[in-house]
Amino acid sequence: MSNQAYPSLDGIAPSWSDIEVAITPTASTKLDAEDISGIKYSSKVEVGMQKGTSGGRGMRRTTGESSFEASATFYKSGLRKFVDALVAAAPEYAMRGNQVRISLVGFDVDIMHTPPGETDIYHTRLKGCRLLGYSEDLKEGNEADQCEVTLNPIEIVHMRDGKEIVLL
Repeated sequence: MSNQAYPSLDGIAPSWSDIEVAITPTASTKLDAEDISGIKYSSKVEVGMQKGTSGGRGMRRTTGESSFEASATFYKSGLRKFVDALVAAAPEYAMRGNQVRISLVGFDVDIMHTPPGETDIYHTRLKGCRLLGYSEDLKEGNEADQCEVTLNPIEIVHMRDGKEIVLL
């Protein structure tokens, strides 16, 4: 089997424990999300095509449009801390009687990690997120309760030398 089958850095593979995730609700203090068991995000560009007059062959592409998706998996206790931070940051318009509509609260998610043996910090920022939903899949066994949370970012950027790297 080749060395490429299981990539590692200086013989040490980066792991979840090497990653720090920080969530900052708008107008609130930074919340360190130590109770997250995983996070996923993706960026993509969908381009359009200008076809020739006969309608068949593609002639040119459009610049396109970016779209972003993200979700995090919280342990149950971590989700409670996260929701408490969103409640504390909720603006007046998010209140309805005794209800606090937390999906109206914006927040950013910063994901930082330095693989073993390197000095660079890999930094990705999910900007302008809103919590759009969560789901739980409870089952028998010895695993801790986890909740999948939809984050809905406006933009995902990779930070490098003070610049935000984006697809479009």
